[in-house]
Amino acid sequence: MNLHYRKFNWLYLLVFIIVVEGIGSLSALFAGNIQQHYNSLTLPVLSPPDYLFGIVWPILYALIGISGYLIFLHTTKANRATNYTLFLLQLFINFAWSILFFNYNAYWIGFLVIIVLDLLVLLCIGQFYKTSKLASLLLVPYLIWIVFASYLTIGVAILN
Repeated sequence: MNLHYRKFNWLYLLVFIIVVEGIGSLSALFAGNIQQHYNSLTLPVLSPPDYLFGIVWPILYALIGISGYLIFLHTTKANRATNYTLFLLQLFINFAWSILFFNYNAYWIGFLVIIVLDLLVLLCIGQFYKTSKLASLLLVPYLIWIVFASYLTIGVAILN
């Protein structure tokens, strides 16, 4: 199987978490005043209060960072490129979504982008399971949240 195990390193783990949190923060910065924009929209049923996003996303970004670190820590030579590509691609799509949706008011494009994100995260979960079951499971709350966000996105696109 040619497993490549790196020695666990707390500093690297922290770096992964900080980088992923930083990407999320940059996305929010480039998206503009998300809270004000969100509150100005006609929202679908089940839309959470704006403050909930500020609680949920940092937790999800931490889980994504830990998952990424575990993939970095335990990988096979055969799937290293696939794992890293999927991880980075879902981060990029996640980064772009807020900017498209909130800064550019591109609700329908945002819906297409978040569907791609849903599929990428689902692929990550399946692919990462081969390398680290924990890395895979840590992405499940993220998938659940973005599937819910997909519902919100289509609702906003239809209502606005």
